[in-house]
Amino acid sequence: MKILSKSNNFRRGGYTLIEALVSSAILLIGIGAAASMSLTMLTQEEINERTVRAMNHLENAASLYRLGIEPADIEALLPQEPAVNSLTFSGKTQTVTGIGTVPTMEITMVFKPASAPTAWGSEKAVSGDSTVTRSHTVEVFRSNQYTNP
Repeated sequence: MKILSKSNNFRRGGYTLIEALVSSAILLIGIGAAASMSLTMLTQEEINERTVRAMNHLENAASLYRLGIEPADIEALLPQEPAVNSLTFSGKTQTVTGIGTVPTMEITMVFKPASAPTAWGSEKAVSGDSTVTRSHTVEVFRSNQYTNP
């Protein structure tokens, strides 16, 4: 058995303070990146949800027009959608070969993909730029059987 004395330079296994600080800093950077990515993913998920709801609203308006309902009545029939700012209807006729004159309607929807930030005490949740609006236009054809004479 070897006897150790105080004069021997005996070093016990372990980490130095510098090694512990460096590993802690690397770990904190990783946690911060994960938290930032999580917030970004939540923001994108909210924007996607509002966009899908707005497109569904536009599709419902187009379906009602195809069924023969007039544009003024369409806006009254559709439930209020917070993501949609406005629906604009502009009618015209188009000549289709072999069919004749067909009434069409361009429906333009303006919507906000991001909502206003939600206040949590003095903090605010970031949910995208709430001043940005997007628009989408579809052209809808209506069968002649639904037009008023």
